Amino acid sequence: MTGRSIRWAVVGTMLALSAPVRAEEKPIDVKNLSCEQFLAQPDDIRPMLVAWVHGYTRAGGESWVTNISSAREFVASVTRRCQENPVGSFRYQVMEVAKVVKALKP
Repeated sequence: MTGRSIRWAVVGTMLALSAPVRAEEKPIDVKNLSCEQFLAQPDDIRPMLVAWVHGYTRAGGESWVTNISSAREFVASVTRRCQENPVGSFRYQVMEVAKVVKALKP
């Protein structure tokens, strides 16, 4: 597991632990989650889903430092892509944003 993957996994875990537990929550099948289903999730859950998928797909990286503004921008980019294509694959959108971010790095 690379540094970036670990970083996103840690961010997702921290978000998950800080969120209040809801009795009505059901497990989410992230592998088959559509953008429409992603957008229907509560505001506090969507960033965790983005972080989890990004970390799970091993986006790569060498740093243990998390840039919060970059993470927010990443989540906003995924959300924007899903709003533009609600029937598309949420997981695919996360991977595509990761490719764009990686390509922009020097």
